Amino acid sequence: MAAISVTERRALLAAAFPRRFERGTVFIRVGEPAKEAYVVVSGYVKVMAGNPEGNTALLAIRTAGDMVGEFAVLDGGPRSATVQAAGQVVVAAIPADVLHDFLADHPGTARAVQNGVTAKMRESIRHRADLNGVPVNLRLARVLHKLAGCYGRDDAEGLVLAVPLSQADLAALVGATEQSIRRGLAALREQGVITARYRRLIVKDMFRLQTLVDTGPEPPLHERITR
Repeated sequence: MAAISVTERRALLAAAFPRRFERGTVFIRVGEPAKEAYVVVSGYVKVMAGNPEGNTALLAIRTAGDMVGEFAVLDGGPRSATVQAAGQVVVAAIPADVLHDFLADHPGTARAVQNGVTAKMRESIRHRADLNGVPVNLRLARVLHKLAGCYGRDDAEGLVLAVPLSQADLAALVGATEQSIRRGLAALREQGVITARYRRLIVKDMFRLQTLVDTGPEPPLHERITR
């Protein structure tokens, strides 16, 4: 939504309906027909792959300003992912017909929405490619770097990752076991890159984390993290 002009963004949101969801509420379910797209107004949501039987895997985190549920609205197919509130969440629900009409009348917004869809597809492709050969330590560094860049809040200790993620959530995002994540986080703490609190990570050295993303980890970190 950030790529949409202020005037058009306000007009689109004016046609939406506010909704509030409590933590754990699933408001988009894989396989169901798409009647609405949503813009997150406040809070965080989890995007999960899954099936009607209830098996899920965390794919992404979205926050204020992000649109979710637009894929199925745009192509008319069933929902391809499940979306769940990660805390108290407020969204703007945009009916499918309203979104289609608005995009037809506002080509700038249509391009921005399509670019957003493309970016998400690229992200998904890279994630799948990472699972085939990229070491867990590098995947962990990439995920933490992205979370810090998107959701980090300045703090006396560094950048606080405001997203409420458990180690199981982080393992799902990285595509590794929880044991691997625990080892990786411990190694990063020893190197002074991060510090940890309950369900909260703080990136103390963003430059060092960027270096790990750009060049790969040093041997000690590599040796500590295995599948």
